[in-house]
Amino acid sequence: MSAGTEQVIAKIHQEFAGFPGRAGAAATNLVTGEEIRVNAEAETATASTIKVPILIELFRQVEAGTVKLDDMLTYTAASRVPGSGILRDLLPEIVLSVENLATLMIIVSDNSATNMLIDLVGPDKVNDAMTALGFGRTRLVQRIDFPAIGDDPRNLAVTTAGELAGIMAALATGAILTPASCEAILEIMRKQHFTNLVPRYLPYSPYAKELDQPDNGLRIATKTGGWTDMRADMSLVEWPAAAGLARYVIGISIEHSPDTRFWSENTGDQLIGRVSRLIFEHFGGGILDTTPDTASEQPAATTQAVP
Repeated sequence: MSAGTEQVIAKIHQEFAGFPGRAGAAATNLVTGEEIRVNAEAETATASTIKVPILIELFRQVEAGTVKLDDMLTYTAASRVPGSGILRDLLPEIVLSVENLATLMIIVSDNSATNMLIDLVGPDKVNDAMTALGFGRTRLVQRIDFPAIGDDPRNLAVTTAGELAGIMAALATGAILTPASCEAILEIMRKQHFTNLVPRYLPYSPYAKELDQPDNGLRIATKTGGWTDMRADMSLVEWPAAAGLARYVIGISIEHSPDTRFWSENTGDQLIGRVSRLIFEHFGGGILDTTPDTASEQPAATTQAVP
């Protein structure tokens, strides 16, 4: 382990030491193979990060020919699930393609769309796929059912920070599914609306091209998860570098945070943002404009409702 790696790990330990709950982080530089791991094997709740394994199993079934992305499903009153998303606020009897439901599940973390897709692919199939892919500690316990989940988000699903990062690495390197399916999943994740965790303090503007603004080339495929006292994120971070595309993956989670508010300045959100920035700068992100003024100008997106 290099001195630089030891230093960034020490800084992450320091950040976590000041947090009264539990925290874990894992990151891998996909160019050099360098790894950063702090409490990476500790079990944690997933909240909405479990939606990425659901998406992976969906695409596996698409590849197998048992499901088609253009199959149509009807959102009904019985499909409505509270928490994050927009279907809960729309009138029922909306007919949506499987692809659109998958997009809603990720980019606005739609819980109703998620349960519709869990019913489609089968919860056991999600877990079987994770085990087969080498991520046996990532388990979907049940559909999103808040009374059944109660106060413990682990009653929804569990994972580790290391497996969150590992799943992202498998997608980024094409180690699972076909290259086309992996890229399709990552492209959906690049559209996520919630940028308040891993991207929080990075010089990242998802709308630069649309607004005809200067674009530093930083791209982030990400999926957040949040419960009252926990947060998680799994991301692929990429940007152009002199030697080619710089890219790394990160998985991070916190539990038992004393700040249970869903607001942009949640202390757990900020902690994840600070650790993310440490890793970004260590892996070479300092070549971009990462001054404090730039970081402070990045608006934190509205925090997603549970999960």
